[in-house]
Amino acid sequence: MNEIEETAMRLRMVFRKLSRKVDTLNEADAPTRSEHVVLAWLDENGLMTPSALAVAQKVRPQTMGQTLDALDRRRWIKRAPHPEDRRQILISLSPAGQKALAKGRALRQAWLVGELKKATGSDRKTLREALGILERFFPDEPKAPSKS
Repeated sequence: MNEIEETAMRLRMVFRKLSRKVDTLNEADAPTRSEHVVLAWLDENGLMTPSALAVAQKVRPQTMGQTLDALDRRRWIKRAPHPEDRRQILISLSPAGQKALAKGRALRQAWLVGELKKATGSDRKTLREALGILERFFPDEPKAPSKS
């Protein structure tokens, strides 16, 4: 294995471990991973149709429908008629959905801040520099810090 392949493997492993850790930080009433993704998408993009959400998330419309039904039961989304096409509905984040999303974000942020405080100043500087490199992997994404 060459240096680039080893770096890629280690990076994937770190992201996988980070993702698993983040998943364990949720409380019992927290959104599931698929629910969280939809809530975050709505928070970042505003009103969307169920079909647009399904396309964006690369899932079948039926799967998105099940996720939206679960979010609706928890009152984390609102459904409204489309103003131009009455056959469509628009999905938005409800105040309760915003609260659930913010609560999870606060838990994840607090954990990560705590871990970063354990690192040396030099290590934190190196991480900030590495983040700049990683952000270049996603040129089409906004450069502003994500809330998720």
